[in-house]
Amino acid sequence: MPSDLDRLPREIETALFRVMQESLSNIHRHSGSKTACIQLSESDQEIRLEVSDQGRGLVREMMDRAVDETRLGVGIAGMRERIRQLGGQLEIRSSSKGTTVIAALPRGRDSKPILNRVYTGVAETSKEMTDRA
Repeated sequence: MPSDLDRLPREIETALFRVMQESLSNIHRHSGSKTACIQLSESDQEIRLEVSDQGRGLVREMMDRAVDETRLGVGIAGMRERIRQLGGQLEIRSSSKGTTVIAALPRGRDSKPILNRVYTGVAETSKEMTDRA
């Protein structure tokens, strides 16, 4: 991440970190993708985190469960609830070419105006990376 990225309110940083952490964990465990793309963007209206892979995608049954939160796994439900509590939205897009998790949070009224900025990084999801953690 660039050094000029301003700190966000603690609760927003924590929520985005947890979404990224859970997304990377799911990619490592389920997708078969060796890498993940992490993109953080900010505008005057919102802060947006996207974590995507090029794995096998979620099976239709899992996507159906993502709509019905009473049957949803703890990880995705937890991500959705964290983001909802801060007035944001969590979206999951999936196909046979991969999955993207998008967390969008509104910027606070007291936030200073900024230009639209995007930060992108790639993370390994190999077993060796997990073993080092």
